[in-house]
Amino acid sequence: MDANAVAAQDGKTRGAISNLFGSQAAFQAETMALALSAGDWIERIEYPAPADHPTADAWIDALLSAESARGPVHGSEPALDYGALWTLWLSAVPYGLWSDQVSRPSMEEHVQLIERLEQVIEGALDHFGLALREDTTTNDLACALASLVEGVWLNQCLTASHPSDPAEPIATVLRRSGRMLWRGAIQPAP
Repeated sequence: MDANAVAAQDGKTRGAISNLFGSQAAFQAETMALALSAGDWIERIEYPAPADHPTADAWIDALLSAESARGPVHGSEPALDYGALWTLWLSAVPYGLWSDQVSRPSMEEHVQLIERLEQVIEGALDHFGLALREDTTTNDLACALASLVEGVWLNQCLTASHPSDPAEPIATVLRRSGRMLWRGAIQPAP
């Protein structure tokens, strides 16, 4: 965003924008943070209910399939959805390397997502009569799953197929890898 262009469009001077934001860089950061805000999107995520699935493995597959579908899809038409917003967020990542002002909102949203995943995981553990292994916390599993999802989403930006097996959809990567994380973190409840 260019403050001069915005000022001209709104019939204002660049000074008015500088007075409000302090600088062109602050204006750009505030605009980017507003445009890339995903907090409301995260609150609206509807995770699969454990009660709708006969086994914990079926539930985790449904969860990860839904996460794949929620993310970016290679070759898709632009749409106003979380996957498109996440893809736009990638353009801010280099700036986040150098700027706490740019990275802070993204990290706050990441923590928000992890907290939602922790709630969902706890509900599934209770429903299926499972517990976490002694050296694993709900936060550990939620962080691992969130990181896995976003890592696979990078691949989903580039291909709709499994990178090593073009006969399989990209969602297979997420489901199989997530199932390994899940199985490694859980055990029957005592």
